[in-house]
Amino acid sequence: MVITPLNPRRARHYRLFFALAALVSGAFAIWALLFPAPLLELFQEDHSYSVMVQGLGLVDGLLALGYAYAALRLDRALPFIAIGLAVKVIAPIVWLLAVTGGQLTARTLTLVIFDDVVWWIPFALFLLEGTVVGARLRAVAPYACALLNLIAAGALLLVLRPGTEVEPDAASRIAYITNNEFLWRAGWVCWIAAALSLLAFYAWWATRLPEWLEDEAAPRWGVVALVIASAGLIFDLTAESLLIAWLPKDFATVAPIASVLTGGFGNGLYTIAGVVLTLATRGLRGWFLVWTWAIWVAGFGLSVFTFAGNFIGVAICSGVLFTLFCPWAVVMGRKLA
Repeated sequence: MVITPLNPRRARHYRLFFALAALVSGAFAIWALLFPAPLLELFQEDHSYSVMVQGLGLVDGLLALGYAYAALRLDRALPFIAIGLAVKVIAPIVWLLAVTGGQLTARTLTLVIFDDVVWWIPFALFLLEGTVVGARLRAVAPYACALLNLIAAGALLLVLRPGTEVEPDAASRIAYITNNEFLWRAGWVCWIAAALSLLAFYAWWATRLPEWLEDEAAPRWGVVALVIASAGLIFDLTAESLLIAWLPKDFATVAPIASVLTGGFGNGLYTIAGVVLTLATRGLRGWFLVWTWAIWVAGFGLSVFTFAGNFIGVAICSGVLFTLFCPWAVVMGRKLA
């Protein structure tokens, strides 16, 4: 498949994501090769896995070199990204089999998310460049984001709420999580999908900034927004992996940390990224611009109330945020299409 000519704005994004993939894989490789014991202790695995962990680190180190080369030479990136995507699809399947078979703890989910799952979308879209399928997948980004965030909000309201800080009694929250483990985990999986779809939507939005601006700043603004949103994704997915795999055993320690990571840092950085994109999208006017800024105000409010430990405020801002955001993403998709 020929990937040229490649849209220069999407090329910037691919370079960014491939460079980030190289950074993540390289960091894991160093950690696994040089410090396997602390890694195993963190995830409560047996030290007999040290050699296996170092082997995985070696594989990740080689992949990191391929991703780095792909970031520098998009015209020759296809085989490296194809191999990378194959590994990142197979690895979670093997991990799931190992966890269900009792060979690994579920806590290793955090590694699987950051080393594998988060790269599915950018890697797959790169491989589909120049195809009708790829174009259609990119076109549905805002609508998929709206739908997945609506599902996540529904999961929070209908499934997750009794296990969150909205329920004042910690013992009741622990009991709910313990008795509804599958629903609890499924609900947070919905939030992982929503977070990934938000970053994909921001990337889609960023490629359309030059349509609204005449200067050369627009592409740079888009990359800045994606870097900020990617940082938010790190906090957000870390929190959700903890909520899925570390509760209810370590509830007293993990739950407060996860709340701050996702509602405070993650949401705050997503909101800042949205503000950056809004400031660059100067064609927004009138009632729609007011609607847009109302979303970001609610987002900032959610982060402020999270840091303050005011969970009534968190609940109110969350309700306002998702009520406004989901239909707004659909309208924005139509406006920028």
